Amino acid sequence: MSHQTGIHATPELRDFLAKARGGAIRIIKIVIRNEQLVLGAYREPSQSWDRDYDNFLMPLLDAQEPCYMLYRLDSQNAHGYEWLFISWSPDHCPVRLKMVYAATRATLKKEFGGGHVKDELFGTVQEDMCYQGYLRHVASCSSPAPLTAAEQELHRIKLTEDKVVRDERRRLPTPIGRPKLECRPLQMMTEICVGNKLQGLAFPLQEEAKRALVQLKHKLINYIQLKVDVVKETIELVHTNPTETRDLPSRIPTNAPRYHLFLYKHSHQGEHLESLVFIYSMPGHNCSIKERMLYSSCLNRLLDEVERDYHLEIAKKVNN
Repeated sequence: MSHQTGIHATPELRDFLAKARGGAIRIIKIVIRNEQLVLGAYREPSQSWDRDYDNFLMPLLDAQEPCYMLYRLDSQNAHGYEWLFISWSPDHCPVRLKMVYAATRATLKKEFGGGHVKDELFGTVQEDMCYQGYLRHVASCSSPAPLTAAEQELHRIKLTEDKVVRDERRRLPTPIGRPKLECRPLQMMTEICVGNKLQGLAFPLQEEAKRALVQLKHKLINYIQLKVDVVKETIELVHTNPTETRDLPSRIPTNAPRYHLFLYKHSHQGEHLESLVFIYSMPGHNCSIKERMLYSSCLNRLLDEVERDYHLEIAKKVNN
């Protein structure tokens, strides 16, 4: 979430973290209980940091619950020992837990002291979190890695976007004495170009989609699903079916991209809160390159319009 949750460390955890920074602790596990950050587990050093890593960290991972880990390295900086700040968010844990932990992460880092943190690691599967996974993370940060299949797909999309820019530039009016090229109607598609860079597509919202956004603003509905009509070059309403948090996985199509707006109701310290979540779902290679390009290019302009014209504050943006 762009705003923090109001969850903070207990006094006992603050005292423990202050003592741990001195170097007597190798690993600290921190969890959220009763809307507070509390100590989950800890261990003192046994061998060097790399030899302790898998033996200490891996048994602390819970397949159903996120957590934070602070892992002490053997190196030091001006603040003292250097630490890894590790965020574990397993794939199969509830969406609500993922959101709460993601929103509280910055608070914990501030409580511990960002100057002590040398590096940060995030993982959703155990292969990300083990010692070899950490080494892969370090290597990927220090040098360009070979493109994965997904990255190659994104690269192809970028090439397609560049071609769109070149084609549109050819349609722009030319100086006197040279033939004009035909321009596409601006009411159908507005494309903002600076040099050769594609800034985004602004497909117009269809009327039913506009009405749904107004209803969402007044909290008459709690969910909107939108799609890009590739032929009409518009953003259209799919449906506004009432939706609970547990319903979200079933709302995401497996064969087509979508934009979703969901009013997430939750509570903190007895106060009932409502946060607007925007979800951009893209089911991988089931979509054509053109669809992937259009949804990606329309995204930022749509978000700007939702927040600017409909005064809807988006608390969290999720790519699925």
